Amino acid sequence: MAWTRAILYSALSSYLWHPANANYVWPNEEIDELERILFEQDSIFGQPGSDLASFVSGCSGFGDGPQGGERNFGAEWLRTAYHDMATADVNAGTGGLDASILFETDRPENPGKAFSETFGFFSAVHSPRSSMSDLFAMAAVIAVGSCSNGKVIIPYRGGRVDAAGPGPSGVPQPQEDLASHTASFARQGFDVTEMIQLVACGHSIGGVHGVDFPEIVPNPPNTGTDNMVTFDTTNNDFDNKVAKEFVANNTQNPLAFGQNETTRSDFRIFNADGGKVISQLADSNDYFLSTCTTMLERMINTVPRSVKLTDIIKPIAVKPRNLFITPNADGTLYVNGFIRIANTTADANKSQVFIHPKSRSGKLLPVATATTKKGMSGGCDYPNCGPDFIFYMFNTTISAEDGISSFTIEIQNDAAGKTSQFDNGGSGFPFSDALQPLFSLSNQTESVVDNVVYNQLNVTALVLNAEDFSDISLIINVPVNLTAPISPWTQSKVSMKPLSKVPGTNHTLYTGSWKAASAAGTVPFDIVATGNKSTVSSLFNSWDNVPQFFDE
Repeated sequence: MAWTRAILYSALSSYLWHPANANYVWPNEEIDELERILFEQDSIFGQPGSDLASFVSGCSGFGDGPQGGERNFGAEWLRTAYHDMATADVNAGTGGLDASILFETDRPENPGKAFSETFGFFSAVHSPRSSMSDLFAMAAVIAVGSCSNGKVIIPYRGGRVDAAGPGPSGVPQPQEDLASHTASFARQGFDVTEMIQLVACGHSIGGVHGVDFPEIVPNPPNTGTDNMVTFDTTNNDFDNKVAKEFVANNTQNPLAFGQNETTRSDFRIFNADGGKVISQLADSNDYFLSTCTTMLERMINTVPRSVKLTDIIKPIAVKPRNLFITPNADGTLYVNGFIRIANTTADANKSQVFIHPKSRSGKLLPVATATTKKGMSGGCDYPNCGPDFIFYMFNTTISAEDGISSFTIEIQNDAAGKTSQFDNGGSGFPFSDALQPLFSLSNQTESVVDNVVYNQLNVTALVLNAEDFSDISLIINVPVNLTAPISPWTQSKVSMKPLSKVPGTNHTLYTGSWKAASAAGTVPFDIVATGNKSTVSSLFNSWDNVPQFFDE
């Protein structure tokens, strides 16, 4: 149907290729890390999360044996998001997508590996700026985007808050009757039509594993294998085959026509309105995809009433990445870094990029030219997710007396000199020599004591006018409860000590070390200097920029 195709592609074009809102100012603690994980699925920096989408490339998982034991990670990620959301009570304003599923895996309603495996994939990027519930929502977005080959792009928002413990039970189970399912979906905020739509969308990929549901899909005896029967014949494609094959009465869906009549939940749900909605979904793949975009967006945005989600997170057209300052022996500062630019904003073969730094007093400093080369690119791993990015690198040397406070970016896109200026909302992109970690003088070590692995972070920082500050601290975010699957964060604070003055400058080197069992993680660290007149900080610095040394 042409009209349904138009609806789908109109929705895609209205979301995909527009940059972040004009009022976006970098850095933004609410969205920057989530934006990186979602849109920098392929990156020159190799930070945690930069390869997540590769695990659902092609939508399949790893083979697990000759008896149909393949695990569809895309389906697992989508299932995790739904089961986490499914105990919501929208009238009470409680529950929803809050990562409480990680405390609920021992319940009969939550069998299988999906939840722990999804957590395993995303735990490396769990941080105070990327809650696990935000990551589970993102898992659904990436899974469906990849499995549909970019035909379903779910608008993504951040701001979800992780639960500190389990929520109520109530995930629908296959053996329940239609009245129970209808009541359960109503509690979640979905009427009968929407229940049918959401179940069809959720069962477009994946299937039922015999190891989890032997009463539905028996495993061959004495084989030790996991027999899986898929919901439709296109297990690795997010499409409307689950609906088409049901309506045509030739489905292999074990929840529709499985051997156990009691567990035919899809049959009961798809016929809840006499078959009208499932027939509409079967008639048009475009209608199915547009419907699923809407329904799955509602699903991942079902959160407790107290939670306020961000605006839709869109790819940022121009974004600084990995900025560094190093003092030289001659009283100057070596300044270098990277700028990530969308290929809709710059052309790697034609554009020229210039960095305009400003001193601490606001004086314009000499312009630096940013360059790129083959291979300095990245972006998404599936179509329509977002633009490709070009990474430009720059460097310049400035006097320590002038210092640096910020910079603006100029992109010249043609030989006639047509330029675009990016000034980050008018005040420039902040980049200050007041306080910066010196990664070249820092390191991280790993050691084993009494069979316990310890991570140690040793940080050297450059501090301007250190006498103005009463406290200069290295701050590490660590979980409050290391034994819980997820935990609220607390800050471990280490006072840094002066090391030496930097000759010919007003800078002083400070050093500090933090050590803990590896279970505490390597979440990005902060450096904060506090004084009577001001506080300066360098926040969310990645351990990946710190050289690693390991005990033998």
